[in-house]
Amino acid sequence: MKSKKQTIKSLYKKLLCFATAFAMMAVILLPSVTVKAANERLYLYGQGYRSGYSSFENALFKYDANAKKLTLKRASIACQGRPYVISSVQGLTVCVEKDVAVYGGDFTLRADTTITGPGKLTIAQDSKGGAPLTVGIYVTDGGKLTIDNANIDVNMEDTRVPFKSWAICGDESGERLIVKNSVIHAKANYAAISDFDGFMDLTGCNVVSPRYAVTKRGNVYQSDGATFAKEAKISNLYIVNQPESRVTGAVGDYVTLKVTANRAGAKYQWQRYNRERSRWENVNFSGAQSSTMRFQVDESMYSGRFRCVISSGSETINTDDVNLKVVAKITSQPDSTVYVNSGATVLLKVTAEGTISRYTWQYYNNSTGKWVNLTSGTNFYNVGTKSMTVKGNSTTNNMKFRCAVMNTFGYTTYTDETTLKVR
Repeated sequence: MKSKKQTIKSLYKKLLCFATAFAMMAVILLPSVTVKAANERLYLYGQGYRSGYSSFENALFKYDANAKKLTLKRASIACQGRPYVISSVQGLTVCVEKDVAVYGGDFTLRADTTITGPGKLTIAQDSKGGAPLTVGIYVTDGGKLTIDNANIDVNMEDTRVPFKSWAICGDESGERLIVKNSVIHAKANYAAISDFDGFMDLTGCNVVSPRYAVTKRGNVYQSDGATFAKEAKISNLYIVNQPESRVTGAVGDYVTLKVTANRAGAKYQWQRYNRERSRWENVNFSGAQSSTMRFQVDESMYSGRFRCVISSGSETINTDDVNLKVVAKITSQPDSTVYVNSGATVLLKVTAEGTISRYTWQYYNNSTGKWVNLTSGTNFYNVGTKSMTVKGNSTTNNMKFRCAVMNTFGYTTYTDETTLKVR
């Protein structure tokens, strides 16, 4: 795997050298262009390649060589398989001033670079022609890429590519990726974000897709920790505490669901899955548009699924599903201790709300530490009903009992335990 990958990147570097040489020829042919030091060059695809201007502006970009700031402006740029940015400028800042889409052109960064700005930067394959790309943003020569308060979408997935492709990657030469308060969507044939073997640091944001992704140094893996994620999303809106995945509610009782997001001012909408229509629908329970929702359980909610949709600006994320198990509500049960005279009988009784399908009385086996279903016999009668009769004697003295109440949905709830004392 690694040898093939390095072969692809070696080919990529050869193309990069060719592009650099071509750019130098453009510099000679364009006397208005001021060339910076040889080790800090910036090449841009637009009206041919341009290098190291002190000031240059057109519909595509503006570059301030003294401030080392490149401002991208144009909405759509077709590069037809040629690199859009090749930079060895140490400390370059790329500011995406407006939404910018680069088709069929990659970013190759050979020195520390920061990408920021209010606009969204899209880098994608050129669907209208041009050679397919293998890398969207390629950081090499030990460089550090900082994505700070930015919105970036890199899609290198392409069925035309017969080999592996990467969306955002390093060169396994000590490169680093730092993401601060940003939104990133990366998609590729092979690996979405990988090979920053220096490290990858996320501040004020989290990997929200794939679910339960694993990050190791500079790679994003699937939850198995071994397979690269072909699609990864980093968001500055994320869930700090998920609601409980399994909740049990008795008929008539109230259930509270709660989620915590990282961003103040986020909007919330709780939903319930409609099995008949196979879709999620908003609910209007108390707190349905807040982080904490409270509602009363009824039998129509059996095996119910709930979730919360959280949004802020253009970002939207969902909580994990909450599975609600609706059980019968025990309304009355025997006292914790019940007394009976030796040779006499006592009635243990339970009542419950809901559609009940079965009552099963049980006793606690001290030897095994488990509850065991009772069978009718000499000492116990009507063990499968709401009212069980127990005979008081040396065998039943100090025995502990409870009743398992099952509803028509197959969910069981239990009474408190009762200890029988024989006098």
